[in-house]
Amino acid sequence: MKLNLKTKVYLLVLSILAISLYIYIFNNYRIDNISMYIFWTFLAIAVESLLIPLPNNTVGVSVGYAINVATVIVGGPLLAATATSLGVLFRFPKIEGRGYVHLFNLPAHKTLFNVVQSILVSGIMGLAYLNTGGQISDFSLFPTLAIVAIGVLVNTFFISVFLGLSSGTSITNTWMGNIRGTFLNSIAVGTIGIIIALAFISYGYGAVILFFGPLLLARYSFKLYIDMRNLYISTIQALNKAVEAKDSYTSGHANRVEELAVGLAKASHLSFDSIENIRTAAVLHDIGKIGIKDEILNKAGKLTKEEYEIIMKHPTIGADIIGKVNFLSDVTKIVRHHHEKYDGTGYPDGLKGEEIPIEASILMIADTFDAMTTDRPYRKALTKEMAIEELKKYSGTQFDPKLVETFINMINQQV
Repeated sequence: MKLNLKTKVYLLVLSILAISLYIYIFNNYRIDNISMYIFWTFLAIAVESLLIPLPNNTVGVSVGYAINVATVIVGGPLLAATATSLGVLFRFPKIEGRGYVHLFNLPAHKTLFNVVQSILVSGIMGLAYLNTGGQISDFSLFPTLAIVAIGVLVNTFFISVFLGLSSGTSITNTWMGNIRGTFLNSIAVGTIGIIIALAFISYGYGAVILFFGPLLLARYSFKLYIDMRNLYISTIQALNKAVEAKDSYTSGHANRVEELAVGLAKASHLSFDSIENIRTAAVLHDIGKIGIKDEILNKAGKLTKEEYEIIMKHPTIGADIIGKVNFLSDVTKIVRHHHEKYDGTGYPDGLKGEEIPIEASILMIADTFDAMTTDRPYRKALTKEMAIEELKKYSGTQFDPKLVETFINMINQQV
């Protein structure tokens, strides 16, 4: 992946900050016990090698945060920054489809980010611990709880900015989409780090090894969460493939509708969750066509009244299908109502105005616009200008007028 200028500048700034912070820490703190330094470094490498990639493979989660917390308490900022940065530098996780990922087969910019981010997070945690009254190799409740929260916030902030800048997406949406679900788990892992530190202070090296079990259990809970998200994505893809097999037009149509609907949702300042629900609904909005006979679905000529009444059942059929999938419950109403009209003459329930979920109204505009601007067996596509005029013509009757205005402005701004 080629880095854009903003990402390069961000990496440069982080690198300068990390180097400056490490020099400050190195000049003001010491590691007197080399064996402790070696022990925690190897432990950090081992734990970081348990990395679990998120579904988009752009970021992973690990239980290494426990080592961040523990090293801050038992050794201070220098031990924490050194051991944890070496941990991420030399880790070698096994990732499905890619094999072992390590320093020598990772892009240089990712390696750089991982190291400087680790130095900054651990260094900031270490300084925060000492400056809130914490003592090295001694447990203090408030400073310890403070660094657990600070570490998670700083860590997720650095990662979200990096991913947001490199992908050109909103930093907030990046945090919500990639990090939010792991936030509480990170706090829990940090708590295990506190326990590990207490075990080391009281009983030494052997006690730390005993707590590898709870750390592996925390990793297992992480993996269950990631597997659930993977299952969610796989289910959506499988359902979409089923529609494609039924109606070849649907594949490209669904992808285009998704892009248009998500764009309109963002332009309408909807919440992240609503945008993601629209994204999923756009892909699945025609899933109900599975229940429509092929001779009707693929008819080249104009449909009869009876045939059109059958076609009108597809939103209800689609809602019934995905309504049985628990994690698609928020999408069901969008699919069911994406053919409701603003004046109440739509189907299946004849909703009107504000009764129609805004997500469904957005999906209807995107669906209609793409249908008008795409060639079909029974007619040629309209030009963009002609389609816009149709939206204006039926604004306030078929379509929500505010959304039409926003959509037209969005389309006109596209090249």
